[in-house]
Amino acid sequence: MKKYLALLLCLLLMLSAAGCLEKTEKAEADAKPAATDTTGGDVDTSETDELPAFTLGDFTVTVGEVRSSYNTVVEYMSYYGLTAPTTAEEIQQYRSMIIEDLLTAKVLPWKAQQMGLKLTEEKKEQVAQEVEELIAEYAGDYLDDAKSELGEDAGAAELALKAREFLEQDVEDYFGYPFGQWLEELTASYEENALTEMLQEAFNKGVTVTEEQARAWFEGELEDQKESFTEDYTYFKSQYGAYRDGESSVPALYTPEGFGRMQVITFNVNDADSAAYAANELEMTNLEAEYGKLVLRGQDEARQAEILTRYGELKSQNDGMFQAILGNADKARTDALNGTDMKQVYDTYADITGVVGYHNYADGYVIFYTKAQDDEWPQEVWNAAVALKEGEVSELLQVGDTFYLIKRLSDLPAGTASFEDDAAAYTAAALAEQQQKEWDAVQEDWLSEARNAAVFYEENYAGVGVQ
Repeated sequence: MKKYLALLLCLLLMLSAAGCLEKTEKAEADAKPAATDTTGGDVDTSETDELPAFTLGDFTVTVGEVRSSYNTVVEYMSYYGLTAPTTAEEIQQYRSMIIEDLLTAKVLPWKAQQMGLKLTEEKKEQVAQEVEELIAEYAGDYLDDAKSELGEDAGAAELALKAREFLEQDVEDYFGYPFGQWLEELTASYEENALTEMLQEAFNKGVTVTEEQARAWFEGELEDQKESFTEDYTYFKSQYGAYRDGESSVPALYTPEGFGRMQVITFNVNDADSAAYAANELEMTNLEAEYGKLVLRGQDEARQAEILTRYGELKSQNDGMFQAILGNADKARTDALNGTDMKQVYDTYADITGVVGYHNYADGYVIFYTKAQDDEWPQEVWNAAVALKEGEVSELLQVGDTFYLIKRLSDLPAGTASFEDDAAAYTAAALAEQQQKEWDAVQEDWLSEARNAAVFYEENYAGVGVQ
């Protein structure tokens, strides 16, 4: 079965960067080797793992969770060739680190409860739906196994059900307890994350910035951007793209010279044909190698003839796909030359074999650096783009098995923004930075509170990690 997926599922339940929830109870026939104490005798952990390691308000972390986290750390150390802790002092240090990590993971949900925040039934249903969508996504990785067992004629619903069964069995094999229990733990973890999001939203409402603070942020950010964007054009592209994608609240305040805008449509083998096209290419490559050896050695002329025939068949198949792509690309270029908007051109051909991508953001274009080779684009595409004048449409550019169609728009105006250009956006960016700064700081305070509020049962987990 797919242990890589089970490992990934384990990571979903990690309460810290180094640990994941895992119960140690298993059927006797399938039990893992028991831990040993300092005297070398076997220690049955099935009962102690249910004991609390610490409590924080309504939250309890068990000895089993501490042990699982500790074992995961040791496994990672072994994987990377590091020596696991052996002395009592080293074991204690790692155990303390894990306790701290597990405590840290509970601080925000605990603080949310302290503030009286609760998930509504609607939010719980939303969380349950998110978890179910995640499970369905991972179950999709088992469809090949389901097809192998049920056959190619099995229906989609039947295959999905069987794939889900494989996933559930893999989870149970890996964790050693029922899938339903694992699902409950995963859901609880997601609900804690939702509580944390509610807490941060409530906290952010209490953070404000004055106009003076916003202007100070603007001036500092502007100077930083001037320095970094001048040093490397990719920094500007990264910031510009992150803001347009909604991944950053900070807009580009400084635009260096030399950034053009273009619209790009790519034409290639579509998803339905790509597997066949790639398989043909691979077989043709292998046939070329075999044919070359036979010719050099003067061997098996009959096989040489077979190879030539088969090679011709494969090439004809791929050429047919390629010509279909070229035909659609030619039609698309004609439309673009006749003044049809590039987005409309894409929409017209999107459902036809060969159109695989329209490169743009919500505002309809991509940017490229014109003063030096922009490594984001193939050399041929960049050469064509910089040679175009504003409003011109390129020839069809073939790069490998892909055709590119480009329309160049106006360049981005170079220069420096002023605060008055978009005071609301700049104030929002300053506020977002201040919220993050204060959020990071208050978490340190809450962690200190949690250390004092938590009840630790050190005698219960003192045997974790002992060899």
